[in-house]
Amino acid sequence: MYRVDSSGRVNLIGEHTDYALGYVMPMAINLYTVLHAQEDEKARVYSQIFREVKEFDLDKIQRAGDWADYVRGIFWALKEEGHDVGGMKGILGGDLPIGSGLSSSASLELAVLAFLNEAYELNLLPIEMALLAQKAENEFVGVPCGILDQFAIVHGKRGHVIFLDTDTLRHEYIGFPSDVRVLVFYTGVKREISGSAYAERRKVAEEALRLLGKRTSKEVEEEDLRSLPSLYRRFFGYIVRENRRVLEARDALRSGDVRAFGELMTASHWDLARNYDVSSEELDFFVRKAAELGAYGAKLTGAGFGGSAVAIVPEELALDIAMRVTDEYVRHFNWEPDYHLVSPSDGVSVRRV
Repeated sequence: MYRVDSSGRVNLIGEHTDYALGYVMPMAINLYTVLHAQEDEKARVYSQIFREVKEFDLDKIQRAGDWADYVRGIFWALKEEGHDVGGMKGILGGDLPIGSGLSSSASLELAVLAFLNEAYELNLLPIEMALLAQKAENEFVGVPCGILDQFAIVHGKRGHVIFLDTDTLRHEYIGFPSDVRVLVFYTGVKREISGSAYAERRKVAEEALRLLGKRTSKEVEEEDLRSLPSLYRRFFGYIVRENRRVLEARDALRSGDVRAFGELMTASHWDLARNYDVSSEELDFFVRKAAELGAYGAKLTGAGFGGSAVAIVPEELALDIAMRVTDEYVRHFNWEPDYHLVSPSDGVSVRRV
């Protein structure tokens, strides 16, 4: 029997840049998908959250439109890449909330993949695992995500954020201040990105690069966008500015300038809200209130369209800010949110139990 702890992730800055091969700055967090599993002839998984068992034949892996597609997708991707694996019998649980923008889907994928890698001695490297999980989500599940989520979950390092060039996959660990907490605020507004405006944003980014004759967003300056249609110019202008902000955020965190880092986060949010159209009234409310209550900076995290926002806050104010913003949110929206105070964590891990 094996136990897998597969972290969630937040992205502190660099949203919607990964599919344009730009810069991002995620971190794995200490909220986890937990999988207890052992080898078996078939694939049979029980979800404690959904309270149901899903079983499928390894010779007939097909999408079913449910949560277990993320499990099926991993088996499918492994077979597509020529890996011979047997089945599994497992129980899924953990404290990572589903559908809240903390990458529960990638966390589930990598929990399954980490188990199969260990149990069937596949000897996959972390980057190979990240790319396989992305392939499963893109080509089997049908979500056109970039590499950010999967990379952060396999490469997470306690006490550090990851500066990642999603083009070259070169990355740098940067120490996160021990006296700063990360407040993750789930608005209660679920979002499904596979059939949403997320795919449209990616399509626009890819078409803009084609029209500009550029391979990555790193090669583009704002003045290059003048020839593009207005919508493309507005959307891709955000991506160009966000790449620049991530580089500035990297430099600020290297030098320990948390205030400058926080200001860049907040600027990122309002650019996302005003020029990329992926925020919501609930996310904007949190960002404003967190700043009023003493956060260094705040922004939506993940794809947007609902889900979660994140703020970096002084440790001594963390609980007070979380409680006060929650109280004001409930009174304003008459809706109960959820929050977590999290820290940079190690990524996915496997052990025998």
